Amino acid sequence: MGGVLARTEQALGTVERLFHVLANACLAAMLVLNIVNIVWRGVTDVSLKFVWPWTLLLFIWMTFFGFFVIYRRSKDITVEYFVDLAGPWARRATRLLSDAVCIAIMALLLAEAPRTLSNQVGDMELIPLQRYWMSVPLFLASALLLVHFILDAIKALNGESEPRAAHGSEAE
Repeated sequence: MGGVLARTEQALGTVERLFHVLANACLAAMLVLNIVNIVWRGVTDVSLKFVWPWTLLLFIWMTFFGFFVIYRRSKDITVEYFVDLAGPWARRATRLLSDAVCIAIMALLLAEAPRTLSNQVGDMELIPLQRYWMSVPLFLASALLLVHFILDAIKALNGESEPRAAHGSEAE
């Protein structure tokens, strides 16, 4: 079982790096599009109408790609003061509770995905893509986070330290 967990962890790490690159690529594309639009508008006094919808789409994608990276790197906001005071048993209990809640939320998001995607029909304004493409990164990140939280719960049950504790928490 350990080999499967290690390979899954390695695969999630690879996807994490890919999503980090994709989130930064979305940010860079937004920056370039808006700089071009500002320069174009300054020179011609005409705005490039496609820039706003593309910026919005890229921002949404960047957020969803980054959503996965933030949790994988344990960069989400936590308040651990009282948990740390209660000791290791409280840290393990809250870790398992947090994993269970996140697993439930990701499962709920994924259960709703088919209905959500089927309701998002038609092209986006000024973008030659179907509306459901806006949500695809959300559901992809949710599926990956579901695996991540399941893996973390297994690690917690096996007594492995929390990633936050391994990298040093803000409370220390």
